[in-house]
Amino acid sequence: MSRPQFTQSVLLDADENIADLLRKFPDLGKDGGTVSKDELRDALDAMGAKVSGFQLRDLLNDLMPTKTSFDKDALVTLYCQVKMKQPDRDVKDSMKKLHNPEDKQSMKKISGTGNEWTLHTIGDSERRGYAGWINKMLEKDPDLSHLLPVDGNTDELYEKLGDGLVLCKLINSAVPGTIHEKAMNKLAQLKGGSAGFRMHENLVLAVNSAESIGCCIVNIGANDIKECRPHIILGLIWQIIRIGLMKDITLSQHKELAALLLPGETLEDLKQLSPEELLLRWVNYQLAKAGTDKRVHNFKDDIMDSEAYAHLLSQIAPVDKRSEMRSPQEVLASADRLKRADGVLSNADKLDAAVFVVSEDIAFANEPGRNREKLNMAFVANLFNNYPAMEAVQDVEVEVIEETLEEKTFRNWMNSLGVSPFVKDLYSDLRNGLILLTLMDHIKPGVVPWSKVCKTFVPNKKLFQWQANCNYVIECGRKIGLPMTNIGAEDIRDGDRKLTLGLVFQMMRAYTLSLLMQLTGGTRKIDDDEIIQWANQKLEAAGKAARVKSFKDPSLADGMVILELADAIKPKTVDTSIAAGMKDQLDRARFILSKSRMIGGRIYALPEHVVQVNKNMIMTVFACLMILDFQINKPSA
Repeated sequence: MSRPQFTQSVLLDADENIADLLRKFPDLGKDGGTVSKDELRDALDAMGAKVSGFQLRDLLNDLMPTKTSFDKDALVTLYCQVKMKQPDRDVKDSMKKLHNPEDKQSMKKISGTGNEWTLHTIGDSERRGYAGWINKMLEKDPDLSHLLPVDGNTDELYEKLGDGLVLCKLINSAVPGTIHEKAMNKLAQLKGGSAGFRMHENLVLAVNSAESIGCCIVNIGANDIKECRPHIILGLIWQIIRIGLMKDITLSQHKELAALLLPGETLEDLKQLSPEELLLRWVNYQLAKAGTDKRVHNFKDDIMDSEAYAHLLSQIAPVDKRSEMRSPQEVLASADRLKRADGVLSNADKLDAAVFVVSEDIAFANEPGRNREKLNMAFVANLFNNYPAMEAVQDVEVEVIEETLEEKTFRNWMNSLGVSPFVKDLYSDLRNGLILLTLMDHIKPGVVPWSKVCKTFVPNKKLFQWQANCNYVIECGRKIGLPMTNIGAEDIRDGDRKLTLGLVFQMMRAYTLSLLMQLTGGTRKIDDDEIIQWANQKLEAAGKAARVKSFKDPSLADGMVILELADAIKPKTVDTSIAAGMKDQLDRARFILSKSRMIGGRIYALPEHVVQVNKNMIMTVFACLMILDFQINKPSA
């Protein structure tokens, strides 16, 4: 075969290494001599081109998708491709510098604050894993054809996120419909003299939309992404990906997860588990079904020998795929951890699930500073989402209660403030009082007597410990002025849906109004009438005919008043004619909320709240826009 164009130095290097190749594979020197696909990585290694299984698969898909055997010329071509893409700096040398204080001056400090030193290469595993997922999820999007695929082996990921479009699309892949397609500035708008401004709009839209789905964006701004700050970008991407991967790993979405109950447990105990804990149980459940004694307790040390993955993939694979895959015995025949991991990923590739990890991420999952545990967890979460391989439990009745719009909104708000643990169920996750107390501390710092709060629970005493914490919730709620007359500590501890929901809304309202009060410089609470008065004054000053009568005014259902108000806050940035021409109210509301976030509004409400004129959530939309107005225009209080 003819060779593509490579630099002379790379070609000479390849030719010099042919001798090493022939010593290991002498048949290549004969006429018609080839190596098989299974031998390919070893052959390249013999030439001095170390390549991961993931990278090799990508190369073959690009250059030789149909080949199953490879002659000497094909190997030279692949060798040159690997060398041309190889980073200039060796990862292991850089890791040595990390632990050598004398070499700290050669490191790149990417942390925005403090004295943390971190190398450019520390995020390489995450960068590559996330880039691979972005390519997989968004590769068919015509709006991104000029940006994808992203090369995860270089800093290209950070650069290609700079116009905000990939981030907006990634958010929609995680939680479909979050951002209206017409609200994004696409390639046509990202050219010319206003390109920089339009890119910044996209980034603001992405950050505020990420917050609306539950990402914690404290200290994350559009400029951080524009300036290619790796630790911030990787952190944000991981939050978005995690939300998309984990949102359906719940008992309400998969009733068959009841099969993971341990002796003596109830469904309520299962609801208390995090998605990560459920995934570990799921893996062990499948391992037990496969007849192996192997069990895992983490996605780090316990998966490095590939034994769990080898059996897991074989167990969950559809019957028609198994004949194409290597058996667990074949995968585990080698004592080399990397070769075992190669076998695992070869099987995963047959299931179109070889994502997030490469062989090194499995074989060296516990390597410090690489964050490979989260990549392995993501790999397993994707397997579960596509191949749960579980059946409904006949003798366990699972009552499925669909999450309401309000519950979803309040949960996202809590998570956006960085509460721990991540809230997945609004009721079971709040029963111990810790998250509610954390939120109250956000509303009024210092109000919670943390020295008296129980933070770890003893199984046979936990209900009493939860009760004590919930007593503090009631006490602190009264101190910050929340209406607590109809709710008691027992109601929170027992997960009373109606009363807990009411309390959480009052907390969200208090938090929003506390931000507004800080900006206005006042000491008294701002009420609904003042927000309505501000909105009408703003609309009048901008020459708008629209007015707000109340937050339950039926005329608010079309959302146009919200858009007119956004245009009044930031003139000439919102094209109201696009919304006016939309026939579908829900579609229009999604566009209006997207545009409101694009100008800087940190809005949690959903389109359905607008269309249904949910007075509580409508109030938060106007309050958030009032906050934005004070931030941008600094009107007198």
